[in-house]
Amino acid sequence: MFNKKIFLIITGLSSLLFLQGCIVTQADVGVLKTQIAALNQTLQDVQRNQASVDQQMEDITDRLTQSVDNLHNFDYKLDAITTKLGDISSQLDGVKEARYKMPPAEVYAQAKTQFDAKQYESAASGFSLYLKEAPQGAQAQGAWLFLAGSYFNIGEYQKAAVAAATLLEKYPDGRHSANARILYARSILPLDKKDEAQKYLKSVVQDFRNTPEAAEAARLLEGIK
Repeated sequence: MFNKKIFLIITGLSSLLFLQGCIVTQADVGVLKTQIAALNQTLQDVQRNQASVDQQMEDITDRLTQSVDNLHNFDYKLDAITTKLGDISSQLDGVKEARYKMPPAEVYAQAKTQFDAKQYESAASGFSLYLKEAPQGAQAQGAWLFLAGSYFNIGEYQKAAVAAATLLEKYPDGRHSANARILYARSILPLDKKDEAQKYLKSVVQDFRNTPEAAEAARLLEGIK
């Protein structure tokens, strides 16, 4: 629109010069020529500026297009990462599932190895798993005892007392009865149950005379004030 206006101005001036040629002085002609030259220069400047603006717009469009392409590429990479994480999660779930499908005897053996290595938290998880999978299994008594011992060694005295009490309830005359009483007593001492602890320790001294368990119970009794 601006170019069209300049063109009309130049055309009008030329026509005016032609129509009034007989009365226009030489000075007027010079002024008109100067104005026409200035208008032509302005037109050229506008055209150059327009070309510059067009180039800038083209550059901006190219950058926007590149940004959109980069965003699409990022989306593809993010999808790939998400898929990879999903695969890793599935693999971990598979490992966990495989562990839970281990034979109970193997679970017990692994937990016992961890207990002997003083890895009590892992051992507690293993013995708990064994008792869940084989509550009446051949190693159930040992699993309850070592579960109580694992909890005791990590300072979970309430859980240790419950595990030892469960062993005594399920197997009152079992082969681990003496050790279970001692462990129960030791677990409830930090819970401010001194009288009950003394009662269980005294029962070991009385019911299991001349055994290492009786000697240990007597030593513990002497230390209780």
